[in-house]
Amino acid sequence: MRMTLLVGPLAIVVAGIAASGYLVTRDTSIAIVVEGAEARVPRGSTLGEARRHLALRPPAGDLVSVTGETLRPGAFAGRVLVNGRRASPDAELVAGDRLDVVPGRTRRERTVRVVVPVEGGVAASPQRTLARYPAMEVDKGRVSGELDRTTMTPSGAPSVPNAVALTFDDGPAAHTRAVLETLRRLGARATFFFIGERAQHNPQLVRRALRYGMAVENHSFGHPFEPPFGERARPEIEDEIARGAGAIASLVEEPPTLFRPPGGTYSELVIAVARKHGQHVVLWSVDPEDWKTGVTARQIARHVVREVRPGSIVLLHDGPAGRVQTVKALPAIVRGIRARGLELALIGGR
Repeated sequence: MRMTLLVGPLAIVVAGIAASGYLVTRDTSIAIVVEGAEARVPRGSTLGEARRHLALRPPAGDLVSVTGETLRPGAFAGRVLVNGRRASPDAELVAGDRLDVVPGRTRRERTVRVVVPVEGGVAASPQRTLARYPAMEVDKGRVSGELDRTTMTPSGAPSVPNAVALTFDDGPAAHTRAVLETLRRLGARATFFFIGERAQHNPQLVRRALRYGMAVENHSFGHPFEPPFGERARPEIEDEIARGAGAIASLVEEPPTLFRPPGGTYSELVIAVARKHGQHVVLWSVDPEDWKTGVTARQIARHVVREVRPGSIVLLHDGPAGRVQTVKALPAIVRGIRARGLELALIGGR
């Protein structure tokens, strides 16, 4: 009886502890931290067992080509780090360990540098003259065999035509029609880098330029000037190039293939984004600064005729306003270039 009286209360206490889960929880599991939150795993669990127990499946990264296409999905496994470090799946965890789930990194295929002949030649990027090179050096994907044109550089001895390209920026505007009529009368052709927003408001001038045999290209949608275009963030660069091209493409049969950044400022990002949208960045080699207040038609013409060489690209303006001196200078510019034995040409595509 005495024994029964002693065992009965003890049995009740033990049973109560077991029922509360204290012995099971405290004796057979430990607390760890997973992605900043507490979790429990059986005591003595290895990293591999904890991953299965907690269903930790870090996403894998892909192998992509030089053009961004997926070549091997899930090629690079993710990891679960223990206290910020790699650990073996057999490593035993202790209370307080921190597990971080790290996704696999998508990686670009390795490349090899190759020289590729180009029929008709290729211009430098950005293009400052009409010179064209017989080949390009470019990175080629080792797996895909594709060419990464963002890494393209001209190769070989350039061919320079005995010609000069006249280009006009910032139109269509008040003096665009006068510029077009003067060029037509002189039998000269030029390349116009139109601002998309202005093209939408003056579609008749865009179509007139094409009718007269001129080339119409992209000078951004709104011509943002400050801060410099080449220093802007990618979303704005993308927007300006794409919307500018779209505005012009809606008025012509062929979309623009050339892009001149506002103010002539550029970066590798500008070149890459333009190329993504099928356009080649074009700058200039002769600038008479016809936009300056007080400059005369005679000064503009003398500067151009003095500075042009075979392959020169001349920067002029038909907008936004006050370009009377440029219109007046055109006859002397065209005649002076021809007197030097040079032809007038449009700028070629990519």
